[in-house]
Amino acid sequence: MINVGINQVSASLRAPYKLFQAPGESRSLMDSAMREVMLLAQAQGINLIEGDIESWHDVLSRLSPDGKTSMLQDVEAGRKTEVEMFAGKVIELGKRFSIPTPVNEELFRKLHSIEN
Repeated sequence: MINVGINQVSASLRAPYKLFQAPGESRSLMDSAMREVMLLAQAQGINLIEGDIESWHDVLSRLSPDGKTSMLQDVEAGRKTEVEMFAGKVIELGKRFSIPTPVNEELFRKLHSIEN
């Protein structure tokens, strides 16, 4: 869930951790991507809850503000990202369980565009 949120959003926005450490648009987008995973997990009997996102915020607040996710580092170096493994899988599961995944679909498109 965390990788789907922070890695993809940081790579698509080319943003370090500081853009996610306080409430705002970037953090909201990250949370929305993670909530799609949370819904998919619940459909499969996996207990991910809103508190898990809040716990991630606590961890995130302690990271170096200038730190970068591995996916952002891949984008900056011109390497292929893990978008297929993250958003691709979320989209696939969304279709299987009839759960909309618009945030991950947009991240999938944007990251493929960046890779190309």
